[in-house]
Amino acid sequence: MSMQLVLQQIIVIFCYVAVGVGAGKLNIINPDQRKYLTQLCSGLILPFTILSAASMEIGGEGFRNLGIALGVSFLIMGGAMAGSLLLTRLLHAEEKFRAAFTSLISFPNCTFLGLPLCQALFGEIAVLYNCAALIAFNVLFFTVQLPLFTGGKINLKAILTVPTIATFALLAMLALGIHWPGPVQTVVSSIGSMITPLSLIIIGVMLSENDLLDIFREGAVYLVMALRNFLIPALAMLMLMAVPMDAKDKLCVLVYLACPCATLTTIYSIQTDTRPELCARSVLFSTISFAISLPVVIAAGQFLFGV
Repeated sequence: MSMQLVLQQIIVIFCYVAVGVGAGKLNIINPDQRKYLTQLCSGLILPFTILSAASMEIGGEGFRNLGIALGVSFLIMGGAMAGSLLLTRLLHAEEKFRAAFTSLISFPNCTFLGLPLCQALFGEIAVLYNCAALIAFNVLFFTVQLPLFTGGKINLKAILTVPTIATFALLAMLALGIHWPGPVQTVVSSIGSMITPLSLIIIGVMLSENDLLDIFREGAVYLVMALRNFLIPALAMLMLMAVPMDAKDKLCVLVYLACPCATLTTIYSIQTDTRPELCARSVLFSTISFAISLPVVIAAGQFLFGV
């Protein structure tokens, strides 16, 4: 993969984001509409994106790679959670900061940003590895992270989101060799392809709702960005070097794990009043910085994996 292609995709991504910024600044999309579009994207379009991958033939090696990607995703996200909790305890941070910081460091935006990016860079196989990241994300977020936000107990039912159900449906279809009929595949793929422009426009609208100067004045966002955008990907690279996967597949998994802070962190921090300003600023700063960190991570990954 040439670095020119990577840079071209970064430009495309930020052009979509710029459209969202313009729509937000002109009040074409207001905050309430942005929340609705977020729900539409995650609750309807993302499941179609996932199910559109039923056209693939992956075989035994594909399922082995999926299992490896799932294991790496669990270890990286879970390890980041454990490390974040330990660090904040050593620093005697208060509970709300601990919850916010842990979520910011541990969970990448592997759906709204990672999926359209990886589809452009790696093709249809990117949807399969998104399934691995999505399963690890949902299990850890809703069983461990959500109680940190709410102070409540683990709720296993919260894992069963529509995208998670679609993920398991896709895995069943791939295992059984079931494919959509031609016309149905066309509809599923067409709706699923909306994920790229819509998710990136939503990120742009979110950026437009904040004063960028305030983001740069928040000292903690620099630490979050350094850990989320650089340290976590570096650890993921070291782990992926040791697994038996094709170099291109390793790079795809790495890009998912190298994505900036998840927007879901901001949503739940607002709902639970858990340092929402810090979360919003960190998510935005991490996303802006992704234009710099992504080429660095991909170049390092290509060198180490021999792509």
